[in-house]
Amino acid sequence: MANIRKFQKLFLYAGVEKEEYYKLLPQIREENLVLLKVFSALGSVMFFILLVASMLTNDFAAQNSMTYLACGIEMLILLICSLYVLPRHPACVTLFVYLFEITLYVFGIHISMLHTEKPAVSAIAFLLVSPLLFCDRPVRLTVMITAVVALFCGIVVRRKSPDVIQSDVWNMITFGILAIATTVFIMSIKIRALSQSRQIAYMSQTDLLTGAKNRNYYENQLQKYPGLCSSNLICVYTDVNGLHEMNNKYGHQAGDKMLQEIAAAIQQHFGLEHTYRIGGDEFVAFRIDGQPEKLFPEIDRLKQDLTRKNYHISVGIAIGEKAKGELNMYEIVSEAEANMFADKRAFYLQAKNDRRSR
Repeated sequence: MANIRKFQKLFLYAGVEKEEYYKLLPQIREENLVLLKVFSALGSVMFFILLVASMLTNDFAAQNSMTYLACGIEMLILLICSLYVLPRHPACVTLFVYLFEITLYVFGIHISMLHTEKPAVSAIAFLLVSPLLFCDRPVRLTVMITAVVALFCGIVVRRKSPDVIQSDVWNMITFGILAIATTVFIMSIKIRALSQSRQIAYMSQTDLLTGAKNRNYYENQLQKYPGLCSSNLICVYTDVNGLHEMNNKYGHQAGDKMLQEIAAAIQQHFGLEHTYRIGGDEFVAFRIDGQPEKLFPEIDRLKQDLTRKNYHISVGIAIGEKAKGELNMYEIVSEAEANMFADKRAFYLQAKNDRRSR
């Protein structure tokens, strides 16, 4: 039973768990988009060179002028779409990848049928190579390979010379099985490598206690924020009140839980991608093109929600206006930090929160 489940996982999701595969999907699409740009550009050049060569000769190549032209135009369309359309619609990348592969298959079958008395070579070559160019689930690639084999065998039986029908059909079936086995194996290697890369990136970017982005990632991303916003950038600097006392009174496990719940609350408001733990009890969050008038009531609700759990935070806010010039991230963060310290002083000045009364 365990072996059956292992085989299903290998066949359906290249050996990783279903949830892991869907986490990898954006990365898979991004990689396939880069490959599609490269291969469609190479394909365009290749087919137009073949077109020019076919127009200069009277041999076998001359019979394929229209085929080269049609394939070259399709490759050019795929290239244009990969450059200007697909970056805005990444969910469509897989569809265009299969259009690219279908073009190669159709071309290979067409070339193999030009000489009905000779064994097919081109179709088998494309059958073996095409599925390995991109990254996708083995089950979908297997369906595509099976469909191509069935289509080719059907055309061979109808159009090929009786002398080569049997050899072509058996060759296509044999190499089809080989293509499926190779594809499953290669896809497993590719997707496992992507999974390991994602895990390494997660470990290097994430604070493992709270799930927020860590200080290292914060330093790497900080100067990218001015380019992400068009009107303003809001920085929220948060410091946890009473972490030291919590650790001393209830132990570090209670302090860790405190940090985890506060981090989760901040992420809920500002998003995982823009929330950073930059110190032991300090968090920085950013909001791109936010509405300042809605921010202060939101911070009040955040504080109230945490107060119900007997947790307290001090918060400082700074807003950088893009219209006033280039945003200086260090100044924005420093201003938010200074406002946080003012909020912390006000918190501890209250008699009921004065440390001396504890």
